[in-house]
Amino acid sequence: MRIAMICLGNICRSPMAAAVATKMVAQGGLADQVLVESFGTAGYHAGEPMNPGARAALKRHGWPSDGHLARRITPADARAADLLLVADHSNLADVRRLTGERDRAKIRLLRSFDPRSLPADLEVPDPWGGSPADFDHALDLIEAACVGLVEHLASELL
Repeated sequence: MRIAMICLGNICRSPMAAAVATKMVAQGGLADQVLVESFGTAGYHAGEPMNPGARAALKRHGWPSDGHLARRITPADARAADLLLVADHSNLADVRRLTGERDRAKIRLLRSFDPRSLPADLEVPDPWGGSPADFDHALDLIEAACVGLVEHLASELL
């Protein structure tokens, strides 16, 4: 199964989500069945490393943070993914425009996997340009969603 984590520039939220989900997938014994990638809906940061604030937040929380280079999602990437998980409603609209009607069922807000989230509060706010606390808050939301995601994957794949 291929999972695409998606935000705007692919330097903050989606690489944090990919790092967390990849490690949780491995801890859940699903590494041989699940590939987690990350993308941006815009190409402004293509080829750049993760935002220093995102990398620092991952390190503070004990998650891997190396080796990321930003990339923009293409229609082929979207078709190859089994699940497209977006950070916010703007990303959701962008991915829906990219994929058209055929892939709507596999596009979801990442926080929809967090059982504690409310329907009116399913976004991961963009911490870009914010404080370390903003990055930690985004990461806390990502971690909670990834726990639910891995539980969902385990029920589907095991």
